[in-house]
Amino acid sequence: MNKNFNEIFDYVKDLTIIDSHEHLPYCEDFREKNTDALREYLIHYFSSDLISAGLNPEDFQKAINHELPIMDRWDIVEPFWNNARYTGYGRDLDISVKAIYNIDKISKNTIEELDHAFQRSLKPGHFKRVLKDMSKIEVCLLDSNLDCDPYFFKSVYRLDRFIYPQSYSDIKQVEEDSGIRICSMDDWLEACEMMLDKAFESGAVALKSGLAYDRTLKYERTIRNEAEVCFNQIFNSLHLPNWDGSPIVMGKEFQDYMMHFILRMANKRNPTFQFHTGLQEGNGNYIHNSDPSLLSNLFLEYPDVDFDIFHIGYPYQHVLSALAKNFPNVYIDMCWAHIISPYACVNALNEWIDSVPLNKIIAFGGDYMIIDAVYGHQYLARTDISKSLAHKVEEGVFDIDEAKRIAKMLFYGNPKRIFKLDND
Repeated sequence: MNKNFNEIFDYVKDLTIIDSHEHLPYCEDFREKNTDALREYLIHYFSSDLISAGLNPEDFQKAINHELPIMDRWDIVEPFWNNARYTGYGRDLDISVKAIYNIDKISKNTIEELDHAFQRSLKPGHFKRVLKDMSKIEVCLLDSNLDCDPYFFKSVYRLDRFIYPQSYSDIKQVEEDSGIRICSMDDWLEACEMMLDKAFESGAVALKSGLAYDRTLKYERTIRNEAEVCFNQIFNSLHLPNWDGSPIVMGKEFQDYMMHFILRMANKRNPTFQFHTGLQEGNGNYIHNSDPSLLSNLFLEYPDVDFDIFHIGYPYQHVLSALAKNFPNVYIDMCWAHIISPYACVNALNEWIDSVPLNKIIAFGGDYMIIDAVYGHQYLARTDISKSLAHKVEEGVFDIDEAKRIAKMLFYGNPKRIFKLDND
């Protein structure tokens, strides 16, 4: 297998790829400059592992306070960092700093040297170096910002605020963005459709929902009257002063109705709709809310919507295998997953090759807020895919040339087709 892996990986490591999902700054100028290496690397993902390993949240806040000496802050996190170093999150960071800054790993002996190199990276040109030159990413699909730099990004638009508004200020923001005064449910639906069309006119290539963090993915059919009763509750807060941030509690009937309304609109426009499923970022949540099988009624009722199911549904990757096999409009997206568990990704792809048509799998999405870590993630993804394909070569399922063709399909051809990037 080592010989097969080496030959496949030598090919895969040089592939130009498409990145299905990122949370990066929408342009390089918007990257945070008043920071340092330790703070940067703890703003996303790895901090969850440190807290899971026992880091006190109050100590975590000290660790990301870049006004304190970096060595003092390193002493706070070091025991937990070492315990979590070999998770996908930890390995990603070590791979990244080795490739980008030629530093073997992040440790007490290297953190100051790393920070000096990191400070130099805050100059213009770092995005191009990491995304284009080193990671060979043709384009990244960027979550939620329609004004993104087109050299690096295509935008993906969220309509979650129309399903799950959380305060009256959210209603006022919709009014400002749409130009429609919200005085009724009809106004709300009109604003939602207007913002959807505006997003596509502005270049959005897909829609996205991340509401599995907040509620179950089971969106049942409800009648409009039930939804409107919930919606009208927002007007009970009109008398509150502007500074009052009292939350709106929208009933599930309204939320369910709005998801179906949005999918009816999407069904007419034939976009790809990305859904967060599986593990939720952070510490503590209800994982059963994000089981991808809860979306099955939507797959059935909206056959003209392509559903891009995120994060391999981890830990429901076997369930997602059955869904992608069963539904023509369901696709598997491995974004985030290679740093959640590289081992799970290798095993899952082994299973999917046996059970799912190959045109339904997207190999990579970085899903990061920090630029450096994208490099490590795509490296892990290329390694995982190569391991799985090499295993299938060893089994005699196909030969190495076919493995290379499949790799290019997963990393490039499939996302290009699924997100209709040839239509630009």
